[in-house]
Amino acid sequence: MLISVRLDPEAERTLSQLARKTGKTKSELIRQAIRELGKSLGSTATGSTVYERFSDVIGIVNLGPGRRAARAEEILRKMLATKGGRR
Repeated sequence: MLISVRLDPEAERTLSQLARKTGKTKSELIRQAIRELGKSLGSTATGSTVYERFSDVIGIVNLGPGRRAARAEEILRKMLATKGGRR
């Protein structure tokens, strides 16, 4: 993908100096900088899956007895019956 970026004179000089020192192209340096910033900020672009990013919190919440979705109608009827009986 082709992207145009406007750099201030100082950033342009720094990029040119880094390219000469490292022997890499300016594009390579920019791609590397974006990857490193993405990693440091925990970006999804680092290749980790949604599961990997949330694996430490999966299963820590207990929502009560299982199959609540299958029993939703039954649970709702009980809730409404209890509220109706209070009046």
